[in-house]
Amino acid sequence: MTAPFPHRPAGLPSRLLLACLAIAVLQGCRKPEDDLGLELLPGEPLGLVADTAVMHAFTFQDSAVQTSGLSRNLVGSYVDPDFGALKASLVAQLRLTSNNIGQGQDTSGLVADSIVLALAFESSATHYGDLSTQRFVVQELSASLSVDTVYHSDDRPEVFTDDLVALHRGEITPDPTSNVVLANDTVVPQVRIPLRLDLAERFLNAFGTSSMVDNPSFLDFFKGVKVSVENGSQAPNQGGILYINTIGNNSKVTVYYHDVNNQPELLRSLDLIMSASGVRYTTVERDRSQAVTPGLIEALIDQSAPSEALYLQTLGGSRAALRFPDLPERLEPGKALSKAELIVPVRGSFHPFQTPPGTLLLFRKVDGSDTFLPDQLNGVTGIGGTYDADERNYRFNITRYALQVMNGTLPDDGLVLVASSAGVSANRAILCGPDHPETPMRLLLTFTTY
Repeated sequence: MTAPFPHRPAGLPSRLLLACLAIAVLQGCRKPEDDLGLELLPGEPLGLVADTAVMHAFTFQDSAVQTSGLSRNLVGSYVDPDFGALKASLVAQLRLTSNNIGQGQDTSGLVADSIVLALAFESSATHYGDLSTQRFVVQELSASLSVDTVYHSDDRPEVFTDDLVALHRGEITPDPTSNVVLANDTVVPQVRIPLRLDLAERFLNAFGTSSMVDNPSFLDFFKGVKVSVENGSQAPNQGGILYINTIGNNSKVTVYYHDVNNQPELLRSLDLIMSASGVRYTTVERDRSQAVTPGLIEALIDQSAPSEALYLQTLGGSRAALRFPDLPERLEPGKALSKAELIVPVRGSFHPFQTPPGTLLLFRKVDGSDTFLPDQLNGVTGIGGTYDADERNYRFNITRYALQVMNGTLPDDGLVLVASSAGVSANRAILCGPDHPETPMRLLLTFTTY
């Protein structure tokens, strides 16, 4: 009969050899993050024990977020049945593409044909919500913007009351999937808003004057625009927030004109662009009273109540605070923390045009500022937080944070959960809180025993 372990050294018991092989297999298959804390053990690990930390969580009002100097800006409105009405407006300077416009020329024959504001869609993400018709309003700024100022979601620009949109031309159905054909030219998908002809004439009358010498002079002459919507009453889930690229020179005001004294058949144009060199920001208004369900308002009022749901919304909407009151007492003799994983399920169903954010972010608060966790050695998303559509949840590996709270090297101040892209998207999510009866949010602790 052949021996089961033909190469076993003489005298080594079979049971001991089996144990050694089992340990070797376990160590070879262990994920790198599972090793965290094992170097602290005085002897070899003999087992793993899983437990769940006590958690308290609540939703709170976010502060205004920076929306200037970012990759895109937002325009539009919609009604969310859980969060209420959200309206975003674009505030931007318009800039010359060259200096000394009209200098040394005979401008007496210039005649305005039309003027259009083009808002180019962001190519990577075009909107949040649906693409129903919206009524656009364009107003001229009455006070200057400064490139040295950081603008936030609650900054309200000073504007003249007149609407610059051509009469009966403000209602537009956005189409972010189709290029626009202009004469013999094809341009990127955009919203094109016809403006009043008297604005075009105002720009043409400035040709050859000091107002067209350079951008500082022009911005003193025309300080910029606010682009918003006035959609009246909207039903739940109606409307959307459009994502506008304001740094690629495709979002602009174009004046179309001809010169009756010089080649009158020639169509001419003047571009006044939004660009990375100019000020651009998004200002936001919200009305939570239009929510069909009262959950968010109730959560904001009573933060001590059991939390079956947590509400996250960008653009200065809402965040969630997480507290782990028994974490400092969880270390015991004979146990070492191997892994701490925060599991964040999405609650219930959601509208197909209002999907959860692709990523959630997790921070500590230090002196009122968002601060990385010790686990975030590879950047803010190095701990996870990506939405898993199959599991319908987010997962974060926060082992180093939990261990340092346990051993007292970090204060037990809890964490803040945030929807990503806070200044450039209309993302929102409803999450299962730690008191959800079926799929609660939880901090899963895995200990190695020795």
